[in-house]
Amino acid sequence: MKDRRLLAYSAAFKAGSYLGRSLKRGIKAAAQEKSDLDLVSEADKKAEKIIVSEIRLHFPKDGILSEESKETESKTRYRWIIDPLDGTHNFLAGFKEFGTLLALEEEGKVILGICHFPLLREYFIAVKGRGAYCNGKKLKVSQVEEFRGQMFCSDGILRKKPKEILGDIERFCGAGCRLRVYGSSPYAFTRVALGQALIATNRLGKPWDIAATALLAEEAGGKVTDEKGDPWSIDSENLLATNGLAHNKALALFK
Repeated sequence: MKDRRLLAYSAAFKAGSYLGRSLKRGIKAAAQEKSDLDLVSEADKKAEKIIVSEIRLHFPKDGILSEESKETESKTRYRWIIDPLDGTHNFLAGFKEFGTLLALEEEGKVILGICHFPLLREYFIAVKGRGAYCNGKKLKVSQVEEFRGQMFCSDGILRKKPKEILGDIERFCGAGCRLRVYGSSPYAFTRVALGQALIATNRLGKPWDIAATALLAEEAGGKVTDEKGDPWSIDSENLLATNGLAHNKALALFK
């Protein structure tokens, strides 16, 4: 596990740094539409190659589940879950809220999560049972219970679930929250872990944008569930992250 953890730190940093350098140099990455305005760029593929190459070099029998490639079945207890470029639309538009997500499962349980947002200079690490950190500083969720004046982060992808997402915005803002939409639900979940936001939601969860950030929010002292209040899994489609203290009240609105 220690060797895999070190590999994960290095691979996520290399991939994120590559993305940051590409944008700073003004390299316009060619992009194509996968489905329903979901884009994949050459930068996605290059960042994925950086991570996958490292894994296959050192742990060739481990499984790999990545957003941009066909899954590789595991012949060990371990599987890697990769989003090489989360926030592709942000990246292509020149916004800073994009990064690399990397998680590690052991026998189906997520035990490690890493999020690297290079232009924001934020590098998050969460190890199951050992806490969550950003740039070496231990994270702690907020300690408030009331919604009024607190930040609520929505995934905001209205083209796919307008009724549900607009409903969330209406209910949480009606309860006194202030809305933030970053174009990256994993980035929003990191705001909960940092204690900056009280609530973050994801109505379009995929394994690669859930695994690392849900673990991060939990290890910072927060709570993450599906819309029924059941424990999250990488197959959950609807996710709610809070500081824990406000979770039951938030869950009533999220349902």
